[in-house]
Amino acid sequence: MSVFPKEIFTALESAFSAITYIDKVTIRKYRRINLPDFNYYCIIINPISATAQKYDAGGQRRIIYEIELVLLGKMLNGEYDAVMADSPTATPPNVGILAIYEDVFKLLYKNDLGGKIELYPGLIELDTRTAFNIISAEDREEFLIETIVPYRPSGQRFITP
Repeated sequence: MSVFPKEIFTALESAFSAITYIDKVTIRKYRRINLPDFNYYCIIINPISATAQKYDAGGQRRIIYEIELVLLGKMLNGEYDAVMADSPTATPPNVGILAIYEDVFKLLYKNDLGGKIELYPGLIELDTRTAFNIISAEDREEFLIETIVPYRPSGQRFITP
């Protein structure tokens, strides 16, 4: 189990290697004006905040991390495919915004990241609103699909020193 974020973030980065059409996974602050280089699809693990949550008994705390998972893809075949495509094994891969979201959700749902986070009953890490957008990457002269998935994993409980 982990309490602090380094192990959790690297476990997330490693977990995303299971999505084979994603060619770039990076841990960094997300800014639309400074996108990472990638061929077709990218996941940015964007740290937002950490909150220590107190338990009533025993002076215990749990740290809850607020992370944005920014899913980016290049629009290759028009706006319909940017939303609906689901051909991850095509050359080049052609995956829409909805399929990318579904793949990430399925990967993380009830996933304790190899024991790095605790899954508490009733606290679902992915139960939040997700935004789907099309953005212009002016410096690249291309359009990108963007999905921002809020993710709130919890580290293990620990005793306050």
